[in-house]
Amino acid sequence: MIANLRMVLAGCGAEWERTVFARAYLTKFERDYAAMNAIWEASFPPGGLPGRPCVGVTGLAVEALVEIDLAVAF
Repeated sequence: MIANLRMVLAGCGAEWERTVFARAYLTKFERDYAAMNAIWEASFPPGGLPGRPCVGVTGLAVEALVEIDLAVAF
């Protein structure tokens, strides 16, 4: 998941570390929140976490389990 986001940003000429805000949607919130949060925290330098609400939803496109949108400063 994070590797895909990094690849998309690199393709746009942006850097992962310049993420200022992200919104995460989980279809299995109770099951996946702790794991998603641990991966998220490990993906940024200490003290560099962007703002991020995490929302439980009943469904996502193409039966996805997680969807994340980002705002990145150039």
